[in-house]
This record gives sequence, structure tokens and C-alpha cells, in this order.
Amino acid sequence: MRLVLALAAAAALLTGFATVAKADYIQCPLQQARRTITDQLPNGWWTTPIVDRLSDTKVRDIGGKPALICYYGASGSVQREAPGRQVCQAVRGGFNCERRPGPGGGGQPGRPQTYSTGGIDVPQTFMFDLDRGAVARQGADFWFQAETRALLYLVPQNGAQIGVGDRSARGYDGCSRARMTRNRVSLSDLPVGSYICVRTNEGRVSQFRVNALTQRSPKTLSIGYTTWR
Repeated sequence: MRLVLALAAAAALLTGFATVAKADYIQCPLQQARRTITDQLPNGWWTTPIVDRLSDTKVRDIGGKPALICYYGASGSVQREAPGRQVCQAVRGGFNCERRPGPGGGGQPGRPQTYSTGGIDVPQTFMFDLDRGAVARQGADFWFQAETRALLYLVPQNGAQIGVGDRSARGYDGCSRARMTRNRVSLSDLPVGSYICVRTNEGRVSQFRVNALTQRSPKTLSIGYTTWR
């Protein structure tokens, strides 16, 4: 039997994205998606559709091109190509895309190649790695330290460095020039919406956005990141 991801009005929305190549933010087309069986069933049989809300966003290489993917749990996913000449970073609910000018300010894309990008939910006291994009026990870039319930820090690990700066989205060019430190940084200095530059423990330039920090303890830090080669 055929399984169809019924995305009402999605086609029109996806088509409309072709006109927003300069947009800073691309939102996933639906907040929830419905998946069901559409084949004709014999009398007495019925199906129960699966309905799931938007659960995750990721940027993945498909056919040699970056694709923006919105996941809806068991209902499936929808995707589209990233806008031309832009570098996109997965964030909660969609994607932040930044136009990258060529060398000397020209219009040719001089962007570096994305090594890894996506979202990470980091539980309190755990470590995470921005080269692999995962919570990690070994080879991590940062430790989510909880000194007390109120004193929370990001502590660089294994030679990684962090550059807070003005908390704006500086991209590869800005982060490659950012002033870095191996000192820990208080999460009170990184409010939701902050963009932070990083030099990973493997020497790559990276940038992450603070997407959320849960209210209850133990806390979970949610970030969206991009690491370049």
C-alpha cells in the first residue's frame, strides 16, 4: 500500500520559497504533518492517520548540494535545496541563511564547505562536539557545567576555543577572525538568540546559536550549529 505524506498547501509554500533567496530566515512549511494510507480499502476496514508536529531541522548534503530538511516524527519529512550562494544553519522551526560574498566583495560565492551542521540538545553536565554534531564523552569541544542550579557555564575542552563577541551571526569570515579564549563562559552571558563563534578541538571554524534553555533543573541547552572545513 502507498503511504503518502499529506502536507496541505505545502506545494504552494515550497514553490514560493524560490522567490526568497535573500531571506535571512526560512521557516518550515508546516507546524504539523499528516501521514495516511490512501488506497481504497474493503468494507469494514479503516485507517488511523499519523499526525506529528515539527520535531527537528537539519541541513544535509543530497546529490552534492545542501538540502534543508524539516522532520515531522513518524509522519516523515519535507525538504528543499538551500538558496543559491547562501550558507544555511538549522535552527528551531526553520533555517537561518546567510549570503556569502565572494573575495573582494564581488558576487561570486567564495564560501567554505560545510563540514557539519544541525541541532544538538545538551543535557546539563554533559559534553558536546561541534565537529560531529553530537553529545559526546570523548573528544568533545565543550562541557555544559552546572556549578550550582543558577551558575551554568560552557567550558572549552581538549583545546577548543570560544569567541562570544557581539553575539551576532558572523558566519565563517567573521568567526575565523574572532578573538577566542579557552576560558569558560557563563550561560547568563549567552541569552537565547546569541550566535557564538568557536574554534573546535580539531581546528575547524564553527558557529552556534543558543536556541533554548529549559527552565527546570536539570536543564537542557538547545543549539543550532554549523562547522566549516
